[in-house]
Amino acid sequence: MTIQRPEVRETVTTPRPRDVPLPDGAGTLLLITLDNGLPPLGPAMRPATFGPEGLERLDAVLDEAAGRARAGEIAAVAVTGTAFVFSTGADLALAAGVTDRAEAVRTLRRGHQVFRRLGDLPVPSFAFLNGVTIGGGLELALHCTYRTLSRGAPAVALPECSLGLVPAWGGAWLAPRLLGPDKAVTLMLEHPLNARRMLSATEAHALGLADVLLEPSRFLDRCLEWAAGVLRGRHTVTRPAPEDFAGQWDDALARAAGLVESRTHGFVPAPRRALELLALARTASRDEVFTAAEQAAADLFVTPEFQAGLYALHLTQKHAEAHPARPDPRLARPVRGVGLVGGGRPGLRLAALLLEKLRLPVVVYAPDAAGCDAATAELRRLLDEAAASGRIAAADARRCAEHITGGTTVDVLAATDAVVASPGGDEAVLREAEGALPDGCVLLAADDGTVAALAAGLKHPDRVVGLRLPAAAGPGAAELCRAAATDTAYATAGALAVRLGLTVLPVGDHPGSVADRLRGTFLGALLDHAREEDLDTVCAPLALPTPPSVAWRRLREAGRPDRSAPPAPVTAPSALDEALAALARDIRALLADGVLAGPADADLLLLASGEWPFHLGGVTPYLNRSGIAARATGDALEERR
Repeated sequence: MTIQRPEVRETVTTPRPRDVPLPDGAGTLLLITLDNGLPPLGPAMRPATFGPEGLERLDAVLDEAAGRARAGEIAAVAVTGTAFVFSTGADLALAAGVTDRAEAVRTLRRGHQVFRRLGDLPVPSFAFLNGVTIGGGLELALHCTYRTLSRGAPAVALPECSLGLVPAWGGAWLAPRLLGPDKAVTLMLEHPLNARRMLSATEAHALGLADVLLEPSRFLDRCLEWAAGVLRGRHTVTRPAPEDFAGQWDDALARAAGLVESRTHGFVPAPRRALELLALARTASRDEVFTAAEQAAADLFVTPEFQAGLYALHLTQKHAEAHPARPDPRLARPVRGVGLVGGGRPGLRLAALLLEKLRLPVVVYAPDAAGCDAATAELRRLLDEAAASGRIAAADARRCAEHITGGTTVDVLAATDAVVASPGGDEAVLREAEGALPDGCVLLAADDGTVAALAAGLKHPDRVVGLRLPAAAGPGAAELCRAAATDTAYATAGALAVRLGLTVLPVGDHPGSVADRLRGTFLGALLDHAREEDLDTVCAPLALPTPPSVAWRRLREAGRPDRSAPPAPVTAPSALDEALAALARDIRALLADGVLAGPADADLLLLASGEWPFHLGGVTPYLNRSGIAARATGDALEERR
């Protein structure tokens, strides 16, 4: 896939050093703040990244730091980011234009030379991970002697394989020595190949990427106190020696090989190259692995998979922010307390996420004690499930559960700012509850009917906004339907979804999740032509991040009826072509009905929810360049002009 772009200049990240006195007389710390001068959030956001000029500036600062350390002027060096971002590593906008392989190797090698200086300083180095830390940003931190991590950091990862690359600035050698080879496989291969999964701060700390997890309030002050404790000997960090992991390598590499085969079936080059780097790291020196990583990344820069991955990354980062129907966040009202009306599964999932992510108190209303108790119990179960999966700590799940209350009279909703409406087909309970809601309270329609149908029987339909999560995948995208809502209600619902860390896509009124419809169309058409046990084999050429058999099972668990008709006897390629053709026709229908504003909306929904691979770009570019869209619908799926 070739993406035509104008010439791109580096967004230069400037390292800004300043001396900070450490508590308890522990000496002076040179604090380096990574700052590109741009906002970390909003349409113009650009996180701190590194290109050639940024690397040279960091090298100059570290050169001065080394001299001052040798002179005894500073006791330690620390690196941190701004606002909610530490760093996301290489400037991929520059990488997209790489055509000279030798130039790519030079830049990759320069990154190794600069980042490794953090581990070679005459004094200890600290990475104060204040927020998003992914890719080369995490590799920079791995070069440091110690790492602190904010509990509020939303994402920590080495996602390069999902973009068609490999960790090229030290991660392939450093991660297995810090974490052990098995955890390095999890970080470098399993999570990127599992729908580009990111680690929460709690998960990253548990994996061993951070030495200490600190609260986000006064994060820098807490980091300075902890660093002073390390320098004074009050805090001791012990780590296994590389030989302690010797017995893990055979099993870890075998697991890695199994992951690469089962998830990519030989169709995606980057995971195979990452596996080769991990195998090399078992016995090779640091310089040998660094050189091999530079060569692998330079090879991958010119592959179509990397170009497609860049399109997918740009879409997931920018498309929703520029959507013409995006709500105005300035009009949003604060949400401090949430109600839940009804026991429908979609609403329970949304309410549980508000507890898990935002610690918002949730009050359950049901007209009878049995219904109230059942909904409360299910919310607690979902929190326990989040703890069991590692998304939050067990203690945090218990604290979240303490924020759940309930009652059988509508007045329990009187102090809410938003109410999750999930009546499960019993709209009478919602009409009864409406009278107790305060002015300005937003109703979040989460169930599978249309927003218009749910709002029709209410006195104030203009307070109802559709907010839906896909039922068959982990929350990554939220669909926002305005219907007849006021600007304020619409903005409040959108802002709440953003606070949850979700990609928010406006859609037209539709019965249920559009992402689930697309997923169901594709899988249902597959099952018209192939047996359920053959789904993964039939779809192997796509290397889907969520195996089709798993996606179909999730849809069934979410209430989609099973299929009973026997499949037609066709070959695997024909079954896949038929399913993709059905998907193209369904996208065309959603565009014609105004549910989606453009083909890129379909791309975003499937990419963000982990149902389409980054290495193929978006689903509609794939359907277009393969000719399937034209054969199925008579024309390519193009943006309307």
